[in-house]
Amino acid sequence: MSAAPQPVRTEPSTTAKALAALAMSLRLGDVPAEVVAHAKLIVRDTVGVMLAGSRLPEIRNLAALAPTLGQGRASLFGTKLTAAAHVAALVNGAGGVSLELDEGNQFAINHPAVHIMPALWALAEELDCSGAIFLEAFIAGYEIAVRVGRATKLRDAVHPFGTHAIIGTAVGAARLLGLDAAATAQAIELAAGLSIASSQNAANSGASVRNLYTGFTNHNGLLAARLAQAGFSGEPDALGAVFGRILGERFTPTIEERFETFFLTRNYFKIYACSRWNHAPIEAAAAIQAEHAPDVEAIAAVTVFTYDPATRLGGTAVANAYAAKHSIAFNVAARLLHGSNAREVYTDEIVRAPAMAALIAKVRVEEDRALTALLPEIRAARVEIRLKTGKTFSARSDVPIGGFDNPLGEEALLGKFRDLAGLAIRSEAAENLAREIARIEELPRLGDLAGDIQAAL
Repeated sequence: MSAAPQPVRTEPSTTAKALAALAMSLRLGDVPAEVVAHAKLIVRDTVGVMLAGSRLPEIRNLAALAPTLGQGRASLFGTKLTAAAHVAALVNGAGGVSLELDEGNQFAINHPAVHIMPALWALAEELDCSGAIFLEAFIAGYEIAVRVGRATKLRDAVHPFGTHAIIGTAVGAARLLGLDAAATAQAIELAAGLSIASSQNAANSGASVRNLYTGFTNHNGLLAARLAQAGFSGEPDALGAVFGRILGERFTPTIEERFETFFLTRNYFKIYACSRWNHAPIEAAAAIQAEHAPDVEAIAAVTVFTYDPATRLGGTAVANAYAAKHSIAFNVAARLLHGSNAREVYTDEIVRAPAMAALIAKVRVEEDRALTALLPEIRAARVEIRLKTGKTFSARSDVPIGGFDNPLGEEALLGKFRDLAGLAIRSEAAENLAREIARIEELPRLGDLAGDIQAAL
Protein backbone atom coordinates (compact mmCIF):
# COMPACT_ATOMS: atom_id res chain seq x y z
CA MET A 1 0.00 0.00 0.00
CA SER A 2 1.40 3.39 -0.97
CA ALA A 3 2.01 6.01 1.69
CA ALA A 4 -0.69 8.60 2.28
CA PRO A 5 -0.02 11.85 0.42
CA GLN A 6 1.46 14.66 2.49
CA PRO A 7 0.56 18.36 2.38
CA VAL A 8 2.62 20.49 0.03
CA ARG A 9 5.32 22.24 2.05
CA THR A 10 7.33 25.38 1.44
CA GLU A 11 9.87 27.04 3.66
CA PRO A 12 8.78 30.40 5.11
CA SER A 13 11.12 33.32 4.70
CA THR A 14 13.55 34.42 7.37
CA THR A 15 11.35 37.49 7.90
CA ALA A 16 8.22 35.42 8.48
CA LYS A 17 10.09 33.21 10.94
CA ALA A 18 11.43 36.24 12.81
CA LEU A 19 7.96 37.79 13.04
CA ALA A 20 6.51 34.50 14.26
CA ALA A 21 9.22 34.11 16.90
CA LEU A 22 8.65 37.69 18.09
CA ALA A 23 4.90 37.12 18.30
CA MET A 24 5.38 33.87 20.21
CA SER A 25 7.66 35.58 22.74
CA LEU A 26 4.94 37.79 24.19
CA ARG A 27 3.38 36.83 27.52
CA LEU A 28 0.73 39.03 29.11
CA GLY A 29 2.39 38.78 32.51
CA ASP A 30 5.57 40.32 31.11
CA VAL A 31 3.84 43.25 29.37
CA PRO A 32 4.24 46.53 31.31
CA ALA A 33 1.11 47.52 33.24
CA GLU A 34 0.73 50.79 31.35
CA VAL A 35 0.75 48.92 28.03
CA VAL A 36 -1.94 46.51 29.24
CA ALA A 37 -4.03 49.44 30.49
CA HIS A 38 -3.72 51.21 27.14
CA ALA A 39 -4.57 48.04 25.24
CA LYS A 40 -7.82 47.86 27.19
CA LEU A 41 -8.62 51.45 26.18
CA ILE A 42 -8.17 50.40 22.55
CA VAL A 43 -10.39 47.35 23.08
CA ARG A 44 -13.12 49.51 24.63
CA ASP A 45 -12.91 52.08 21.84
CA THR A 46 -13.11 49.36 19.19
CA VAL A 47 -16.10 47.68 20.84
CA GLY A 48 -17.81 51.09 20.79
CA VAL A 49 -17.23 51.67 17.09
CA MET A 50 -18.34 48.12 16.24
CA LEU A 51 -21.57 48.60 18.14
CA ALA A 52 -22.25 51.97 16.50
CA GLY A 53 -21.36 50.69 13.04
CA SER A 54 -23.74 47.77 13.46
CA ARG A 55 -26.68 50.20 13.09
CA LEU A 56 -25.83 51.12 9.50
CA PRO A 57 -28.26 49.60 7.00
CA GLU A 58 -25.69 47.77 4.90
CA ILE A 59 -24.10 46.25 8.02
CA ARG A 60 -27.49 45.18 9.38
CA ASN A 61 -28.30 43.57 6.04
CA LEU A 62 -24.95 41.77 5.96
CA ALA A 63 -25.46 40.57 9.53
CA ALA A 64 -28.85 39.14 8.60
CA LEU A 65 -27.19 37.25 5.74
CA ALA A 66 -24.21 36.09 7.81
CA PRO A 67 -25.67 32.90 9.37
CA THR A 68 -26.37 31.58 5.89
CA LEU A 69 -22.71 32.10 4.98
CA GLY A 70 -21.46 30.03 7.90
CA GLN A 71 -23.16 28.96 11.10
CA GLY A 72 -21.36 29.26 14.40
CA ARG A 73 -21.25 30.76 17.89
CA ALA A 74 -19.54 34.09 17.24
CA SER A 75 -21.74 37.12 17.90
CA LEU A 76 -22.74 39.64 15.27
CA PHE A 77 -22.57 43.01 17.00
CA GLY A 78 -25.84 44.89 17.30
CA THR A 79 -27.91 41.75 16.75
CA LYS A 80 -28.85 38.57 18.60
CA LEU A 81 -27.52 36.51 15.69
CA THR A 82 -24.38 34.39 15.59
CA ALA A 83 -22.26 33.00 12.77
CA ALA A 84 -18.98 31.23 12.11
CA ALA A 85 -16.03 33.15 13.48
CA HIS A 86 -14.59 34.16 10.10
CA VAL A 87 -18.01 35.40 8.93
CA ALA A 88 -18.59 37.38 12.14
CA ALA A 89 -15.10 38.84 11.71
CA LEU A 90 -16.08 40.08 8.26
CA VAL A 91 -19.34 41.67 9.42
CA ASN A 92 -18.04 43.22 12.64
CA GLY A 93 -14.83 44.40 10.96
CA ALA A 94 -16.74 46.19 8.22
CA GLY A 95 -19.10 47.73 10.75
CA GLY A 96 -16.30 48.90 13.01
CA VAL A 97 -14.60 50.96 10.34
CA SER A 98 -17.69 52.38 8.63
CA LEU A 99 -18.13 55.48 10.78
CA GLU A 100 -14.42 56.44 10.53
CA LEU A 101 -14.14 56.73 14.30
CA ASP A 102 -11.86 53.72 14.90
CA GLU A 103 -8.43 54.20 16.43
CA GLY A 104 -5.27 54.23 14.35
CA ASN A 105 -1.50 54.22 14.54
CA GLN A 106 0.63 56.52 12.45
CA PHE A 107 3.64 54.24 12.77
CA ALA A 108 1.62 51.45 11.14
CA ILE A 109 0.13 53.91 8.62
CA ASN A 110 -3.06 52.00 9.32
CA HIS A 111 -5.77 51.24 11.86
CA PRO A 112 -4.53 48.04 13.52
CA ALA A 113 -7.26 47.45 16.10
CA VAL A 114 -10.25 47.34 13.76
CA HIS A 115 -8.31 45.13 11.34
CA ILE A 116 -7.43 42.65 14.09
CA MET A 117 -9.82 42.75 17.02
CA PRO A 118 -13.09 41.71 15.32
CA ALA A 119 -11.40 38.50 14.14
CA LEU A 120 -9.83 37.75 17.51
CA TRP A 121 -13.04 38.57 19.38
CA ALA A 122 -15.03 36.17 17.18
CA LEU A 123 -12.43 33.40 17.37
CA ALA A 124 -12.09 33.80 21.14
CA GLU A 125 -15.85 33.36 21.45
CA GLU A 126 -15.77 30.24 19.30
CA LEU A 127 -12.84 28.70 21.21
CA ASP A 128 -14.13 29.67 24.69
CA CYS A 129 -10.94 31.65 25.37
CA SER A 130 -10.46 33.69 28.51
CA GLY A 131 -10.20 37.44 28.48
CA ALA A 132 -6.49 37.19 29.30
CA ILE A 133 -5.76 34.89 26.35
CA PHE A 134 -7.70 37.22 24.05
CA LEU A 135 -5.87 40.31 25.32
CA GLU A 136 -2.48 38.63 24.97
CA ALA A 137 -3.22 37.66 21.37
CA PHE A 138 -4.54 41.14 20.60
CA ILE A 139 -1.40 42.88 21.89
CA ALA A 140 0.86 40.48 19.97
CA GLY A 141 -1.13 40.92 16.76
CA TYR A 142 -1.26 44.71 17.08
CA GLU A 143 2.49 45.02 17.59
CA ILE A 144 3.30 42.74 14.66
CA ALA A 145 0.90 44.72 12.46
CA VAL A 146 2.72 47.95 13.29
CA ARG A 147 6.11 46.45 12.49
CA VAL A 148 4.95 45.20 9.10
CA GLY A 149 3.26 48.53 8.39
CA ARG A 150 6.39 50.49 9.28
CA ALA A 151 8.38 48.36 6.86
CA THR A 152 5.99 48.91 3.93
CA LYS A 153 5.88 51.79 1.44
CA LEU A 154 2.58 51.31 -0.38
CA ARG A 155 2.05 52.36 -3.96
CA ASP A 156 0.14 55.63 -4.40
CA ALA A 157 -2.98 53.94 -5.80
CA VAL A 158 -3.24 51.52 -2.87
CA HIS A 159 -5.39 52.22 0.18
CA PRO A 160 -3.71 51.06 3.43
CA PHE A 161 -6.83 49.18 4.54
CA GLY A 162 -6.91 45.53 3.52
CA THR A 163 -3.13 45.36 3.23
CA HIS A 164 -0.36 44.76 5.75
CA ALA A 165 -2.49 44.72 8.94
CA ILE A 166 -3.60 41.22 7.90
CA ILE A 167 -0.30 39.91 9.24
CA GLY A 168 -1.27 41.04 12.74
CA THR A 169 -4.68 39.40 12.33
CA ALA A 170 -3.09 36.09 11.35
CA VAL A 171 -0.59 36.26 14.20
CA GLY A 172 -3.29 36.96 16.77
CA ALA A 173 -5.45 34.12 15.42
CA ALA A 174 -2.45 31.78 15.49
CA ARG A 175 -1.92 32.64 19.15
CA LEU A 176 -5.55 31.84 19.99
CA LEU A 177 -5.36 28.56 18.06
CA GLY A 178 -2.18 27.56 19.88
CA LEU A 179 -0.06 27.24 16.74
CA ASP A 180 3.69 26.82 17.13
CA ALA A 181 6.28 29.14 15.62
CA ALA A 182 6.60 27.13 12.39
CA ALA A 183 2.86 27.10 11.74
CA THR A 184 2.62 30.79 12.66
CA ALA A 185 5.31 31.62 10.08
CA GLN A 186 3.25 29.75 7.49
CA ALA A 187 0.15 31.68 8.58
CA ILE A 188 2.08 34.92 8.04
CA GLU A 189 3.09 34.00 4.47
CA LEU A 190 -0.45 32.79 3.74
CA ALA A 191 -1.94 36.00 5.09
CA ALA A 192 0.33 38.15 2.92
CA GLY A 193 -0.88 36.22 -0.11
CA LEU A 194 -4.51 36.67 0.94
CA SER A 195 -4.36 40.47 0.94
CA ILE A 196 -6.81 42.13 -1.44
CA ALA A 197 -6.61 44.71 -4.21
CA SER A 198 -7.16 47.77 -2.04
CA SER A 199 -7.86 50.95 -4.02
CA GLN A 200 -7.58 54.44 -2.54
CA ASN A 201 -10.19 55.65 -5.01
CA ALA A 202 -12.85 53.48 -3.36
CA ALA A 203 -12.77 55.72 -0.29
CA ASN A 204 -12.41 58.95 -2.23
CA SER A 205 -15.38 58.12 -4.44
CA GLY A 206 -17.60 57.19 -1.50
CA ALA A 207 -17.83 53.46 -2.25
CA SER A 208 -18.60 51.37 0.83
CA VAL A 209 -16.57 48.45 -0.57
CA ARG A 210 -13.72 50.25 1.17
CA ASN A 211 -15.18 49.14 4.53
CA LEU A 212 -15.15 45.56 3.30
CA TYR A 213 -11.38 45.86 2.91
CA THR A 214 -11.25 45.88 6.70
CA GLY A 215 -13.85 43.16 6.99
CA PHE A 216 -11.87 40.89 4.69
CA THR A 217 -8.63 41.59 6.53
CA ASN A 218 -10.33 40.13 9.60
CA HIS A 219 -11.91 37.29 7.59
CA ASN A 220 -8.81 36.33 5.58
CA GLY A 221 -6.37 36.83 8.44
CA LEU A 222 -8.36 34.51 10.67
CA LEU A 223 -8.61 31.93 7.87
CA ALA A 224 -4.86 32.20 7.18
CA ALA A 225 -4.13 30.77 10.63
CA ARG A 226 -6.66 27.99 10.14
CA LEU A 227 -5.33 27.24 6.67
CA ALA A 228 -1.84 26.88 8.12
CA GLN A 229 -3.33 24.56 10.71
CA ALA A 230 -4.87 22.53 7.89
CA GLY A 231 -1.51 22.13 6.18
CA PHE A 232 -1.52 24.82 3.52
CA SER A 233 1.69 26.71 2.90
CA GLY A 234 2.33 30.22 1.70
CA GLU A 235 4.57 31.60 -1.00
CA PRO A 236 8.10 31.84 0.37
CA ASP A 237 8.69 35.52 1.09
CA ALA A 238 5.13 36.50 0.20
CA LEU A 239 5.77 39.41 2.55
CA GLY A 240 8.45 40.81 0.27
CA ALA A 241 6.54 40.02 -2.91
CA VAL A 242 3.19 41.50 -1.88
CA PHE A 243 4.29 44.42 0.27
CA GLY A 244 7.56 45.15 -1.49
CA ARG A 245 6.59 44.73 -5.15
CA ILE A 246 2.83 44.28 -5.71
CA LEU A 247 0.85 46.43 -3.26
CA GLY A 248 3.96 48.22 -2.09
CA GLU A 249 7.13 49.46 -3.71
CA ARG A 250 9.41 48.85 -0.74
CA PHE A 251 9.46 46.42 2.21
CA THR A 252 12.33 46.88 4.67
CA PRO A 253 11.55 45.20 7.99
CA THR A 254 13.53 45.53 11.20
CA ILE A 255 12.54 42.83 13.68
CA GLU A 256 13.86 42.57 17.23
CA GLU A 257 14.12 39.31 19.19
CA ARG A 258 11.88 40.48 22.04
CA PHE A 259 9.34 43.25 22.46
CA GLU A 260 11.08 46.25 23.96
CA THR A 261 8.94 48.95 22.35
CA PHE A 262 5.14 48.81 22.37
CA PHE A 263 3.73 50.96 19.61
CA LEU A 264 0.13 50.54 20.73
CA THR A 265 0.74 53.20 23.38
CA ARG A 266 1.63 55.60 20.54
CA ASN A 267 -1.71 55.32 18.78
CA TYR A 268 -4.46 57.88 18.30
CA PHE A 269 -8.16 57.93 19.14
CA LYS A 270 -10.56 59.85 16.92
CA ILE A 271 -13.20 62.38 17.81
CA TYR A 272 -13.62 63.64 14.23
CA ALA A 273 -15.59 61.16 12.11
CA CYS A 274 -13.23 61.15 9.14
CA SER A 275 -9.84 59.97 7.94
CA ARG A 276 -7.00 60.97 10.26
CA TRP A 277 -5.31 62.66 7.30
CA ASN A 278 -8.01 65.34 7.66
CA HIS A 279 -7.45 66.05 11.33
CA ALA A 280 -4.50 68.47 11.16
CA PRO A 281 -6.19 70.55 8.41
CA ILE A 282 -9.39 70.60 10.49
CA GLU A 283 -7.57 71.95 13.52
CA ALA A 284 -5.59 74.51 11.55
CA ALA A 285 -8.86 75.78 10.04
CA ALA A 286 -10.43 75.79 13.51
CA ALA A 287 -7.56 77.94 14.82
CA ILE A 288 -8.16 80.50 12.07
CA GLN A 289 -11.87 80.43 12.74
CA ALA A 290 -11.35 80.95 16.47
CA GLU A 291 -8.93 83.85 16.07
CA HIS A 292 -10.28 85.67 13.03
CA ALA A 293 -13.84 84.38 12.40
CA PRO A 294 -13.65 85.03 8.64
CA ASP A 295 -16.93 85.50 6.80
CA VAL A 296 -17.26 82.39 4.63
CA GLU A 297 -18.74 84.38 1.76
CA ALA A 298 -15.71 86.68 1.85
CA ILE A 299 -13.26 83.80 1.28
CA ALA A 300 -11.56 83.80 -2.12
CA ALA A 301 -9.36 80.71 -1.70
CA VAL A 302 -8.24 78.14 0.86
CA THR A 303 -4.92 76.33 0.49
CA VAL A 304 -4.09 73.29 2.61
CA PHE A 305 -0.41 72.33 2.79
CA THR A 306 0.07 68.82 4.10
CA TYR A 307 2.20 65.69 3.82
CA ASP A 308 2.25 62.84 1.37
CA PRO A 309 0.19 60.55 1.52
CA ALA A 310 -2.50 62.86 2.98
CA THR A 311 -2.52 64.65 -0.39
CA ARG A 312 -4.45 61.61 -1.71
CA LEU A 313 -7.51 63.25 -0.16
CA GLY A 314 -7.04 66.42 -2.17
CA GLY A 315 -9.90 66.25 -4.65
CA THR A 316 -12.89 68.59 -4.63
CA ALA A 317 -15.43 66.16 -6.11
CA VAL A 318 -17.41 64.86 -3.11
CA ALA A 319 -19.97 62.32 -4.30
CA ASN A 320 -21.75 61.56 -1.04
CA ALA A 321 -21.54 61.67 2.75
CA TYR A 322 -19.10 58.77 2.88
CA ALA A 323 -16.77 60.36 0.33
CA ALA A 324 -16.85 63.46 2.54
CA LYS A 325 -14.99 61.53 5.23
CA HIS A 326 -12.10 61.20 2.77
CA SER A 327 -11.99 64.76 1.47
CA ILE A 328 -9.76 67.43 3.00
CA ALA A 329 -11.74 70.09 1.13
CA PHE A 330 -15.03 68.96 2.67
CA ASN A 331 -13.63 68.66 6.16
CA VAL A 332 -12.04 72.11 6.16
CA ALA A 333 -15.22 73.55 4.68
CA ALA A 334 -17.34 71.76 7.30
CA ARG A 335 -15.25 73.27 10.07
CA LEU A 336 -15.59 76.76 8.60
CA LEU A 337 -19.31 76.47 7.83
CA HIS A 338 -20.59 74.30 10.69
CA GLY A 339 -17.84 74.50 13.32
CA SER A 340 -17.92 70.72 13.66
CA ASN A 341 -16.59 67.44 12.25
CA ALA A 342 -18.72 65.17 14.42
CA ARG A 343 -20.55 62.26 12.79
CA GLU A 344 -23.74 64.33 12.41
CA VAL A 345 -22.03 66.57 9.81
CA TYR A 346 -21.51 63.73 7.32
CA THR A 347 -24.86 63.65 5.53
CA ASP A 348 -25.76 63.86 1.86
CA GLU A 349 -27.85 66.94 2.61
CA ILE A 350 -24.86 68.84 4.01
CA VAL A 351 -22.55 67.60 1.24
CA ARG A 352 -24.93 68.87 -1.45
CA ALA A 353 -25.83 72.20 0.14
CA PRO A 354 -24.95 75.07 -2.26
CA ALA A 355 -22.85 76.92 0.33
CA MET A 356 -20.83 73.77 1.01
CA ALA A 357 -20.28 73.05 -2.69
CA ALA A 358 -19.17 76.64 -3.28
CA LEU A 359 -16.64 76.58 -0.45
CA ILE A 360 -15.28 73.12 -1.35
CA ALA A 361 -14.54 74.43 -4.85
CA LYS A 362 -12.26 77.08 -3.34
CA VAL A 363 -10.03 74.58 -1.49
CA ARG A 364 -6.73 73.40 -2.96
CA VAL A 365 -4.46 70.77 -1.35
CA GLU A 366 -0.71 70.78 -1.90
CA GLU A 367 2.17 68.75 -0.55
CA ASP A 368 4.69 70.54 1.63
CA ARG A 369 7.81 68.39 1.50
CA ALA A 370 8.99 69.84 4.77
CA LEU A 371 5.86 68.41 6.40
CA THR A 372 6.33 65.05 4.66
CA ALA A 373 9.84 64.93 6.10
CA LEU A 374 8.40 65.04 9.63
CA LEU A 375 6.67 61.63 9.23
CA PRO A 376 5.88 59.39 11.01
CA GLU A 377 6.32 61.17 14.34
CA ILE A 378 4.47 64.33 13.27
CA ARG A 379 1.49 64.57 10.91
CA ALA A 380 1.12 68.29 10.36
CA ALA A 381 -0.82 70.62 8.08
CA ARG A 382 -0.91 74.33 7.40
CA VAL A 383 -4.03 76.15 6.18
CA GLU A 384 -4.03 79.52 4.46
CA ILE A 385 -7.28 81.41 3.89
CA ARG A 386 -7.21 84.35 1.46
CA LEU A 387 -10.12 86.76 1.53
CA LYS A 388 -11.47 88.59 -1.51
CA THR A 389 -9.89 91.74 -0.07
CA GLY A 390 -6.47 90.09 -0.35
CA LYS A 391 -6.05 89.65 3.39
CA THR A 392 -4.63 86.24 4.36
CA PHE A 393 -4.88 84.19 7.54
CA SER A 394 -2.69 81.19 8.27
CA ALA A 395 -2.42 78.52 10.96
CA ARG A 396 -0.61 75.22 11.40
CA SER A 397 -1.43 72.10 13.39
CA ASP A 398 1.33 69.65 14.30
CA VAL A 399 -0.39 67.50 16.92
CA PRO A 400 -4.13 67.10 16.37
CA ILE A 401 -6.17 65.97 19.36
CA GLY A 402 -6.35 62.29 20.18
CA GLY A 403 -2.78 61.24 19.51
CA PHE A 404 -0.18 60.08 22.00
CA ASP A 405 1.38 63.54 21.76
CA ASN A 406 -1.93 65.34 22.42
CA PRO A 407 -4.05 62.70 24.15
CA LEU A 408 -7.72 62.65 24.95
CA GLY A 409 -8.39 62.23 28.66
CA GLU A 410 -10.34 59.34 30.11
CA GLU A 411 -13.47 61.46 30.45
CA ALA A 412 -13.48 62.21 26.71
CA LEU A 413 -12.66 58.61 25.74
CA LEU A 414 -15.34 57.21 28.01
CA GLY A 415 -17.82 59.79 26.73
CA LYS A 416 -17.09 58.71 23.17
CA PHE A 417 -17.63 55.06 24.12
CA ARG A 418 -20.93 55.85 25.85
CA ASP A 419 -22.14 57.81 22.85
CA LEU A 420 -21.27 55.13 20.29
CA ALA A 421 -22.24 52.06 22.30
CA GLY A 422 -25.46 53.82 23.27
CA LEU A 423 -26.53 53.76 19.63
CA ALA A 424 -26.95 49.98 19.93
CA ILE A 425 -27.40 49.08 23.62
CA ARG A 426 -29.02 50.59 26.70
CA SER A 427 -26.98 53.20 28.58
CA GLU A 428 -26.73 51.15 31.78
CA ALA A 429 -25.51 48.19 29.73
CA ALA A 430 -22.85 50.40 28.13
CA GLU A 431 -21.64 51.43 31.60
CA ASN A 432 -21.41 47.81 32.69
CA LEU A 433 -19.62 46.89 29.48
CA ALA A 434 -17.01 49.59 30.09
CA ARG A 435 -16.41 48.25 33.60
CA GLU A 436 -16.05 44.67 32.36
CA ILE A 437 -13.58 45.63 29.63
CA ALA A 438 -11.50 47.40 32.27
CA ARG A 439 -11.01 43.99 33.93
CA ILE A 440 -11.11 41.88 30.78
CA GLU A 441 -7.99 39.93 31.72
CA GLU A 442 -9.87 38.57 34.74
CA LEU A 443 -12.80 37.18 32.73
CA PRO A 444 -12.80 33.36 32.46
CA ARG A 445 -14.68 33.45 29.13
CA LEU A 446 -14.75 36.31 26.66
CA GLY A 447 -17.97 34.79 25.33
CA ASP A 448 -19.76 35.75 28.55
CA LEU A 449 -19.04 39.40 27.81
CA ALA A 450 -20.26 38.96 24.24
CA GLY A 451 -23.40 37.35 25.62
CA ASP A 452 -23.99 40.31 27.90
CA ILE A 453 -23.79 42.65 24.89
CA GLN A 454 -26.40 40.66 23.00
CA ALA A 455 -28.65 40.49 26.06
CA ALA A 456 -28.53 44.30 26.29
CA LEU A 457 -29.90 44.90 22.80
